[in-house]
Amino acid sequence: MIPELSFTSIAILSALLGAVANIIARTLLRDLRSQDILGINFLTMGATLLLISPLFYSFQPSILVIGLVILIGVIDTVANYFYFKTFEKTEASIATPLLSLAPGFTFFFAWLALGEASSWHTYLIATAIIGLTVYVSTNFSQLKSFQAQTLIPALVASVLFGISAIPAKYLLDTLHAVNAPTLYMFRAGFISLFTLLLFGFPLLRITTQQYRVIFFRGLIVISQWVLLYFALSRGSAGVTLTLGNITPIFVFFLSVLFLKERPTPKKVIAALCIFALSLVIT
Repeated sequence: MIPELSFTSIAILSALLGAVANIIARTLLRDLRSQDILGINFLTMGATLLLISPLFYSFQPSILVIGLVILIGVIDTVANYFYFKTFEKTEASIATPLLSLAPGFTFFFAWLALGEASSWHTYLIATAIIGLTVYVSTNFSQLKSFQAQTLIPALVASVLFGISAIPAKYLLDTLHAVNAPTLYMFRAGFISLFTLLLFGFPLLRITTQQYRVIFFRGLIVISQWVLLYFALSRGSAGVTLTLGNITPIFVFFLSVLFLKERPTPKKVIAALCIFALSLVIT
């Protein structure tokens, strides 16, 4: 068995890759709408994984397993729509902390659906992380605009991502019916199918350079989610999602370095507190 520390490292690496993906998403959405990029983004990832699937494919189909895979696809289609909508309206270092609230919902739904309970101090630390990310990310002087443009879509995405971790955990850990890359391949395929049917195929609105960026980002997202699913299959759903969602730390530094966003005391506090509490929760 791989030591537990390795799972911690894998989840944190997933968070780092998620931060890079968030930065790239923000740059893409300066010129594109959510519905323009959503279907193409997942079609690219699904096709990439399909091409190399002989290297990793593992799937034991049944009515329950297929139903759960489709359920994950439906939930994450809606979640990703609101995820991209969030980045249309705000800078990455504000959006990402709000999008990292999913672990709080995962703890609850893992207890409700899987009977997975953590210790009281784990719940307390997770609650502190959630409260701090909301507090330091909210611009109270522009609360009405902030709610409409950032807070609501980010919270919807967080709730849905938190829920989708439960059937994923059940498929990977309880049923052992699929492995991490195969599950993500199916997930990407269903999301691309649903979104392209809903929004169409916006070929004319995306340039060749933007396609290159989408493909590059897709490789990063594939790595992020395969690592997260791998860690999820072997650890507590809530703790794994908490570690996999410490992306605000990395987004903070990447935004300053590459997007030239000005650091503020609240963002510094957010990065330090989330990092410290994430180390304690392990």
